[in-house]
Amino acid sequence: MLHHWYPQPSFNETELILEKQHRLLQPIWDFVKHGNEPILSSPLFPPFYALSIDYTFVAIFTVIDLFLYDVPFFKKYKIQKDRKVTWDLMKKSFVLQFWNQLLWIYPMALVQLIWVPPTFLPELAPTLFEFLTQLTIFFLAFDFTYFWFHYTFHKVTAQHLHPFELFFVGTFITAIPWIFPTHCFTYYTWLFIAQAVSYEVHLGYDFPFALHRFLFFYSGAPAHDMHHLRPLTCFEPWLNYLDKLMGYHITYEDLKKMAQEKSKKFGRYAREDEQGLEKIN
Repeated sequence: MLHHWYPQPSFNETELILEKQHRLLQPIWDFVKHGNEPILSSPLFPPFYALSIDYTFVAIFTVIDLFLYDVPFFKKYKIQKDRKVTWDLMKKSFVLQFWNQLLWIYPMALVQLIWVPPTFLPELAPTLFEFLTQLTIFFLAFDFTYFWFHYTFHKVTAQHLHPFELFFVGTFITAIPWIFPTHCFTYYTWLFIAQAVSYEVHLGYDFPFALHRFLFFYSGAPAHDMHHLRPLTCFEPWLNYLDKLMGYHITYEDLKKMAQEKSKKFGRYAREDEQGLEKIN
């Protein structure tokens, strides 16, 4: 059914020239494509394009965390102010990144090089309707599907992080545009959006311009930081409507309120009175 939303008409030379003049994204697509055809059409472009986005975000926030920690702006909006990034922690992170990429990313890139044909680069840019609706569908589909995978994974394994979790994320972000004909410009834009949003929720900073401050249905860094603090909460990666419906959306204000209520209710008991009691969550 979705294929009918995006018909693929054929144009003669005159019609093609006229169609180019009416597509709003055509100047951008022409600029991106001009002179870069061998790179954009290569099977290796998607994985290394994704890695370049990854390395860019990592480099920027490595500098911020290591060298700009005491700058008032960053200090004010850091979520876990009692945690400081050190070189030892950074080395461990780099080692983990190295092994994840060596064992997962580069083998997938090799698979693409062997089995995936060169990408076809159309003359026409996607229509604005095609571009925006497909990106919206990709975004909602990933968010919905990953919530249920994430929820089930944590319930079954009781683990917070596992290579299979990373493998699912990478595979689904890559494969979801295959549900209907997707223009390569839309596909490359989707890769950027998916990674940029994923990094935004992992930043560890609650910036005043963050999306969750303007969109009530967007989770943002505070919600995902809560998931890392309490892995059985805030399963949804980008939005929050499913967490709210299922009762898993918890904020720091909720934690403070629960701590105060717990203190009022149980504060009168001595520690030995609590021995042997089952502690939940």
